[in-house]
Amino acid sequence: MKLAIFDFNGTIFPKETMPFILNQWYKNKYSKYKLLKVFVPLIPLYLKYKMGLTSNLSKEEMEIEAVRGVSKIFTGMSKEEINNFFNRAVISAKKFFNKPVVMEITECKKKGYHTVLLSGAYKPFLREVGELLNIDTVIGSQFLYKDNCLNMISREGIISGSNKLDKLQSFFKEHKIDWENSKAYADSYHDLQLLKSVGKPVAVDPDFELEKVAKSNNWRIIHCN
Repeated sequence: MKLAIFDFNGTIFPKETMPFILNQWYKNKYSKYKLLKVFVPLIPLYLKYKMGLTSNLSKEEMEIEAVRGVSKIFTGMSKEEINNFFNRAVISAKKFFNKPVVMEITECKKKGYHTVLLSGAYKPFLREVGELLNIDTVIGSQFLYKDNCLNMISREGIISGSNKLDKLQSFFKEHKIDWENSKAYADSYHDLQLLKSVGKPVAVDPDFELEKVAKSNNWRIIHCN
């Protein structure tokens, strides 16, 4: 089996996923109290992340804290309510999808690749994206439920750049993967380990560090914007 692995944030979707989710919460007129309760504590973290200010957390650790922090807005909601929210969110998100990457997904399927959506975004959200884009396998950050209501999201259940390859290999451990002929699409230097694991890495609108690596290794680069 050969895989075509696609990142979401910055690759399929050019916007920041966590702020987008909070914006969808506001636009769809969910509780403003819960929004403020979740958003206000995240402001310092978000400013440090966007402006590159000094922090005792790495960029990846800040992303993990954002995923955990935003997830609190769904606490107490049922699976059905959460799925309905993300169904609406994906309808709004799809108009921003990078068309060249969506075309790559279609072409990979035609060529017999098993397509994979691998991202730190929430799995209920990614599952809706996967259905929309006809992606075979979805691997994302897991919600934990108790009595059918969201309880929490564990740190161990969050997917980040440093553990993406481990999560991917664990998921496909019962399959014989042709890594040399597999593809991976990503935009961030944090995904370097994943990109190096396949024979056909593709940098999509890469950040500065990834672009340097891609050019030095003659990797394919897709510029969407």
